[in-house]
Amino acid sequence: MDAITQFLLSAPLWLQIPLVMAIAVPLATIGAVALVRLVDTVSLAGERAWRAAVGDRGDN
Repeated sequence: MDAITQFLLSAPLWLQIPLVMAIAVPLATIGAVALVRLVDTVSLAGERAWRAAVGDRGDN
């Protein structure tokens, strides 16, 4: 890991940016998809719990 860090630190900026972006963009995309799914799951569970508590079947 240290060798990779040293390579990136000593590489010119025109090479650093594409290398970092090639790693950061896919990781950020995966993280964003996971976060959206988590929020959707929690929201759906909360809505179901609320409807069960108030007795609304949601067919209005």
